[in-house]
Amino acid sequence: MPAVEKPVAKRKKPLSCAECRRLKLKCELVFPCAHCVKRGLASICPEGELVNGSRRTKILASTEDLHKRIAALEEALKVATSSRHPLLEDSLYANRKEIKSRSPPLQTPNPGTSSPPDSLPSVSHLTLNENDPHRSRYYGAAGSVYLSKHVKQEPPETSPVGSSNQYDLASSLDYSDFFPPYTGLRPDIKDIIANYLPPPEVTISLADTYYRTYGWVTNIVQRDIWDHNLFPYLYQDPALVRPQHLALSLLVLSVGALMDLSRPPHNDLARNCFNGARACLSLDPSHSMTFCQCIYLYGTYIMNGGTQTTGGDAFWPLLRMAMGICESIGLHRDGSLWNLDGVMERRIVFWEIHGLDVLQSVSLGRGQCISDWNIDVQIPFANDDTGYHYRSYILTKIWSQINEKQVRIKPWIYSEVHEIDRQISAFQDDLPYHLSPVVPPSPDDLTDPIKHKEAYQRNMLLLYINEARLTLHRGWCIRALRESPIEPLSSPLKQSYLTCLEACRAIISLVRNMVVLQGQLIHRRWHFFFHLFGACVCLAAAVIRAPASSLARTILAELESGVALFKMTDREELVTVDRLRDKAVRALHNAGRLPDDQDHEGEGETEDLDLLGAGVTITRTGTTTTTTTMPNVSRSGFKSDLFTQPLHLPLVDQIDTNTADFSNQEFTDVMSNIVDEQNLNSVNWEWNDFDMDAFLHEIGVL
Repeated sequence: MPAVEKPVAKRKKPLSCAECRRLKLKCELVFPCAHCVKRGLASICPEGELVNGSRRTKILASTEDLHKRIAALEEALKVATSSRHPLLEDSLYANRKEIKSRSPPLQTPNPGTSSPPDSLPSVSHLTLNENDPHRSRYYGAAGSVYLSKHVKQEPPETSPVGSSNQYDLASSLDYSDFFPPYTGLRPDIKDIIANYLPPPEVTISLADTYYRTYGWVTNIVQRDIWDHNLFPYLYQDPALVRPQHLALSLLVLSVGALMDLSRPPHNDLARNCFNGARACLSLDPSHSMTFCQCIYLYGTYIMNGGTQTTGGDAFWPLLRMAMGICESIGLHRDGSLWNLDGVMERRIVFWEIHGLDVLQSVSLGRGQCISDWNIDVQIPFANDDTGYHYRSYILTKIWSQINEKQVRIKPWIYSEVHEIDRQISAFQDDLPYHLSPVVPPSPDDLTDPIKHKEAYQRNMLLLYINEARLTLHRGWCIRALRESPIEPLSSPLKQSYLTCLEACRAIISLVRNMVVLQGQLIHRRWHFFFHLFGACVCLAAAVIRAPASSLARTILAELESGVALFKMTDREELVTVDRLRDKAVRALHNAGRLPDDQDHEGEGETEDLDLLGAGVTITRTGTTTTTTTMPNVSRSGFKSDLFTQPLHLPLVDQIDTNTADFSNQEFTDVMSNIVDEQNLNSVNWEWNDFDMDAFLHEIGVL
């Protein structure tokens, strides 16, 4: 009799996967389940169980994935560490070729495609002459007044009527022709002294004005050098006066005359001393340290002797020449190598002019002349590390790193930004108390000469620190605005967005402080309004590009404060910042409209981004064509419920960048000077009507 086969028992469908049972979670019975997929355990669902594991542990599918993961971490370690890390030694690997073959190759983004999330492509800007396309200006990654289409060229200067100057210097704002042509006989040193050197009492007064107003921020001609090596020889036998020493003295006097409030701006005395210095340098153009000092002050006159903030572009060719002379005479190498006399003075002169070169290079988006690895000059004042000048030289080294990243063709890596930002923060934290931002304003800053000087230097140093932050993060802030226009705080680049806003707020506050400290003298200093312009443009772009952001109203309030400072002085840049401010107000007003009603970005609507350096632009005959390396992101989907009351912008180091969700509470009690919405259009200060006492009360000085 045949055997009867027993029916095979059907296997029961599991009620849940093993991991959900172990963790006592409700399983959706679709394998792999959502819980396992979320935890990276899809490969073991439903039967596998993570024995002695952790909820945070993720299992890789195979050893090949494990190798790829290790290789990726090695590459990240190489980028994150400036020196060779012990974990990357060749001796740790049996087959280094195998390791390299497993490393993921670096991918270079193709033109027209979106950039990788951790890189920023290089940008550049070219301005062509309207009538001659062979004449152009390159501004690299500059984002400033240099890119403004509304800055007009000033007419050439002419010698004042009735001037005693018997030599036609044919001067103009374009002083790249360092040695002007003369009509008539070539002057000698006696003629220059007779026609250009003021009387001794005027010279003493102008030199004192120079060292009370401008000598605090630069040490290019130290006071003891003036007192012992320059002034005593000016009124002696003309045959003993060296042309370059006379030129340096006249340039000190020309800057002093520019800063003398008892004289009108751009006065004839300043111009006369300046032209006398040019005549001296035509007599002796030999390469020397004194010649470099002359070029430094020559540029100071150019950049402060006009009503615009673009004098640095005219000075650029001469600054290149000065740095070339520094290298040709070995000023970039420390004088102790040859046991030279005057080593400290050589160090001071080099770091002063090198610092100017680095700052101008960053401002213009061009590379500095001498790279850091070619310099071994010790920073002077090593025994006095609490001084302003010593700290400014240290900051120059950080600015050099920013410039190197700014001008290179290879894309930025976000980790490089974090590293430089860390250095800036460490530098600021290490400042002595009298130069740190924690020092509150005091009435003594206006009455005590020592406190006044400290306050001036403190604000200058903090201005350069915040300008460094703004330059470092500006490109990433633009990217955050373009990729996350509804709420930039949700962008992975939110840290750069917040850093730029905080830097702009600080720059506006510092310029306001300088208005208090310097009064009407602020109008004769170009760089305050240069940096203020960049801060205003950045704030305007933040509102125009993300008007529904939770910080939009607060940003607009800060922008109003910056525009008010421009309205206090008659400056050409006011036209641009006022127009951008109007665009920001309209964008904020229209933020709650439906997507179909939004104003679409078209020609002429990218001025804010163009001025910040958002891509590759070319300007000719008054029009701008922009090609950007970043994808255009449509501003759609704005909702009125995204609005909040004006928020207080946090300091960058008070924000946890690892937190995904931001609440309003995180932004309270930090930013000051919030303007009510009903008063946004009411700020209209004029210089002559400016109430200094009320302003001092407003900022807490009185």
